[in-house]
Amino acid sequence: MKQATALAMDLFSVYSEMSDDDQAGALAILRTIDPLVHDALVQLLVTDALTHELDAPPWHGRPSSARAAVGLPDLPPDSTDTTRG
Repeated sequence: MKQATALAMDLFSVYSEMSDDDQAGALAILRTIDPLVHDALVQLLVTDALTHELDAPPWHGRPSSARAAVGLPDLPPDSTDTTRG
């Protein structure tokens, strides 16, 4: 299992930079080739995603109720400016 984890760590940066569709396809192939490395890599990717889940401002891409919860007004439709409150 240590070898599978080491290989997964080697693959992590490549897989983490893939688009969701490319990553899903590559993971499906890896699962058929080496299930142990696949499982270790998925665990690393999930852990990384959960760790960085809050990297974006809480109002970015979330419902306006999240903005209101932190005292920010709603953004106008089609607004991409997240620096103003």
